[in-house]
Order: sequence, then C-alpha cells, then structure tokens
Amino acid sequence: MEEFKVLDFIFAILQITLAVGLMGFWGMFYVTEYKNKDRKMSETEYKHELSFPLPDLGWVLPNLIISSIGLLLREPFGYFFTITAASGMMFLGLIDLAFNLQNKGFNIKEHGFDAYMSIFIVSIMLILGPIFLIFGWFNMML
Repeated sequence: MEEFKVLDFIFAILQITLAVGLMGFWGMFYVTEYKNKDRKMSETEYKHELSFPLPDLGWVLPNLIISSIGLLLREPFGYFFTITAASGMMFLGLIDLAFNLQNKGFNIKEHGFDAYMSIFIVSIMLILGPIFLIFGWFNMML
C-alpha cells in the first residue's frame, strides 16, 4: 500500500471545500438573484452570471469531486483530475476577471459586498487554479 501523503490530503480537502462552495454559491444565487425580479445586478451582469452554472457545476465541480476522491484513495487519476479542475478554474477566473474589469465589477463604492465577493471568487480561482495545476503536473511526473 502506498504511503500516506499529507499534501494529497490537504489538496483533497481544499477541493472538497471548493466543491461545496460552488454548490453553495449557486444554491444561493438561484434562491436569491434568480428569483428576484428587483435584483441589484444589471441585466448585463445577470446574463453574465447565467453563463457560469454549466461550466461551474458541469465541469469544475465534478472534476474537483473526482480529483479529491482520487487523492484520498491515493490513486493516480486524482492528479489528472486535479489538472482538469485547475484548467477550468483558471479559465473561468480569467473570464470573470475580464468581465469585471471591463464593467467596473470590482468597484467597491458602486457594488459594495458584491464587489468583494467578485474579488474573492476571482482570486480563489486564479490563485488555486495554478497551484492545483502545478501540484497535479509534478505528481503525475513522479
């Protein structure tokens, strides 16, 4: 049996946390903004957000779950799916970054808490994405 790797466990927990966070974010979105006819966000922002559930829940989330299972079971597929999750995270983070920069979505005075939330989400995706990618790549090479 392969030795227990602390980093695999830490990355698996991070991936599970992100997966739960994604489910929670979209659950809250559909309970609040989606149903709210008097929503705070503009129609452009709303339509932009509606483009994210499919890639978030249909690609990144399953890859995070599969990768975390693989890492916890000490199976090589965990590293592969860590890389695929990372690529999706980075792509979605960059799309969100570009949109928010073009549409002043990070303006805290104008958007308040929503700007902080956007900054947080983009930061998580663009920091953890490359870290996951490097972690998966170097472990697949071993």
